[in-house]
Amino acid sequence: EAMRKHVALLSIQNRAARVLGNLAMYPENSALVHAAGETLCHCFSTLRSSAARALFYLSDTPCHRVSLVSQGAVAALCPLVGPELPVALRRASLRALHELTRGCGVDCARQLVRCGALAQLGLALEPGEEGGALEELALKTLANLCAQGCLRPLVGSLGAVRRFVEEVKKDALKSGLFLKALCLCCKEAVNRAKVKECGGLELLIGFLAAHQSHPLSRFVIQACVDFVFDEAAVEQFLELGLAPLLVERLVRLSKGEEPVSAFRLSSPLRRRPRDKPCVLRLPLETPPSLTRPTSYHPYHPEPWTPESPVLLLLSRFSHVSDPSAALANCAAVSGLLLYLTSRGDPSGRCFRMLLRLSNNPNCLQALVRAGAGALIRYRLCDRGEGEDEEGEEPRGRPRTRLSLLTNLQLQCESGFGAGVLSHIMLSGTESDRLHCALSLPLLTSNKTLLRKLLLDGGGLQFVLQPLGGNTDSDQTDPAQTQTPDLPLRSLYCPLLVGCLSALTALAKPSNKTRFGATDVINERVQPPPGKKPRLDQPPCPYDDATFDLTFLLDDGAEIPANRVAVSGEETSSGSEYFRALLRGGFGEADGEGAIPIGDVSAAMLTPVLHYLHGCRLANGDATRGRCRALEAVVNARPSRSDDFEKTALGEAMIGACRFLVGDLQKELEEVCVSLLDSGDIFEKENAASRSPVAKDELTPGNGSCSSVLDLLPEIYWFSQRHSYRRLGASCLSLLTRPRFSQAKAGECLSRLAREADSVDALRKDLVALAANALS
Repeated sequence: EAMRKHVALLSIQNRAARVLGNLAMYPENSALVHAAGETLCHCFSTLRSSAARALFYLSDTPCHRVSLVSQGAVAALCPLVGPELPVALRRASLRALHELTRGCGVDCARQLVRCGALAQLGLALEPGEEGGALEELALKTLANLCAQGCLRPLVGSLGAVRRFVEEVKKDALKSGLFLKALCLCCKEAVNRAKVKECGGLELLIGFLAAHQSHPLSRFVIQACVDFVFDEAAVEQFLELGLAPLLVERLVRLSKGEEPVSAFRLSSPLRRRPRDKPCVLRLPLETPPSLTRPTSYHPYHPEPWTPESPVLLLLSRFSHVSDPSAALANCAAVSGLLLYLTSRGDPSGRCFRMLLRLSNNPNCLQALVRAGAGALIRYRLCDRGEGEDEEGEEPRGRPRTRLSLLTNLQLQCESGFGAGVLSHIMLSGTESDRLHCALSLPLLTSNKTLLRKLLLDGGGLQFVLQPLGGNTDSDQTDPAQTQTPDLPLRSLYCPLLVGCLSALTALAKPSNKTRFGATDVINERVQPPPGKKPRLDQPPCPYDDATFDLTFLLDDGAEIPANRVAVSGEETSSGSEYFRALLRGGFGEADGEGAIPIGDVSAAMLTPVLHYLHGCRLANGDATRGRCRALEAVVNARPSRSDDFEKTALGEAMIGACRFLVGDLQKELEEVCVSLLDSGDIFEKENAASRSPVAKDELTPGNGSCSSVLDLLPEIYWFSQRHSYRRLGASCLSLLTRPRFSQAKAGECLSRLAREADSVDALRKDLVALAANALS
């Protein structure tokens, strides 16, 4: 009662409003003030400045802002921003209005239109004597209003679009609110014209190039989507380099790398806890990809996913007359194929885009330079026999993977395509020639053209130059290797295997029967004994021989032999080594003691002596006895942990090479080649004694393929050291068969080249393999 007598009522109300504003600075107190009642919004006629200040602090959460808007706070604040009012009052009112319009809803927009607030905000944008404070608040308020599509044309008519562009140019990271508003303004045609006039397209692409991981980059891409039907804008996007930025983003999305940043879209004016979770949800006009992980766009039947805007823009670029510079390059093709193979259910738009590019003659040369044929074969068409791939095959992949290569093949088979291939191989850069050569056998089946470009023109020798270098490491200095500037450096060996596989597939099938192969395979398993055993089976020729000669090994073992059988006749085929030793006038020819043989084991010498005495690997002659020593060599199988040189077959082959027994070399080589071709190179393990893990590893088509690939390099090195050229060629031929996936075969080829005794010999063998296929 005393306060009413001595203090005016207006002063009491003013002080109460300021106290409420002070209390609202703390979130818990703000909630209590809102729960107390709605009297504050009805006192603006008398408490304008204090009430505006209190509303500023009370607008701290979406729920509180909706509550204040429903009480008419916006309608009460709009008349207080006119230019005829004091600057302090206008500043307080604009601050409160800016906070209330954050996440502007339909009710808020309706009140703003009714009160004519947009015109007042437009006047506040004009420079004044206040140092730009009112201008900044008005611009931020207009940026908030861009959340409502019905207000954006009005905001654009006030010149806000140009101001948004100017603010973002000053500092894009600190002007996130204006950048978001600029992106939202691109949804209306009237504002898109203003964005283009103000240089907004260059600004958006520049921001996307500099800040790919920024959360607002999604808004930038969505803004670019709004220009998808603007021909001039699409051409400008291509000139500004938007396509490679989109491909980079698609690759990151395919790898599961979502943009992460601590950036907040809230106003930087106040740093206090705010925007706590609220039951009430505001309807925000944002792209579907920002609100739900998977939704359906009203104009597209396909799911609208985070990568859908990127694919939509890239698809639009592919419709131009010549998209080769933007999309028909190595990075773009690799990114699109990575998306197709990494997503379980990729968008059909990506398939159609690749089909469109492969059908466009303007893109043929660029696609060949990018190695598109080899990439498509590796990413989409490669699957080894029996390979167990995880996950389901992407939708549309079986049909499209063949269509892509078919489209390129049809163009390359024409005269125009042959000219393109010849031009690139004869006058292209090193990278272009390498990519073209890796794809060449996949694009054309013209043997004449392939021989001209790969063999006569030295294209295959050029492709094989990087072989043996560290092409699998991304950290290798290119100056330290022979590999040219190859964007597909990490895929060199798999792509080379695909190239060689396509070349060998052109070879005519041979009907020649390998010498001894059928007999050897049939003799692996002995038939069961009959009811009456054969008693007249002739003995082993070596065991039945008369020994008059002894060989002494390093370990002291003595192996007997017959001098005549070992030395042989001058015209007979036998061992040139023993013929020279025993008939060439050396001391061993006249000596009566044991002849020392150094650096030779019994496993190397015994099969040779049996063969020289008349034993054979296959019992094709009924007059010859069964030689169990040679049978043991043929039937022995290395285990997966054994060194091939230490196996019975390997030591026998070393002995045949050491003692120059040519016929035995050929027969043993045939045995090894037959075992490789049949996949029966390893010994059979007892399934009952195998662990569950080992059982999984040895499943058909999985463990067997991996084990053969593990052994191939070792057998090839063996063939190089001991002059078994046909065995080496068989290893390389087996490596290029579709039995193995390109990735696994590429790893095997890389290991083979790194540890080979002579990489030059390996290159020559590969060239010979290709020449044989093209003959």
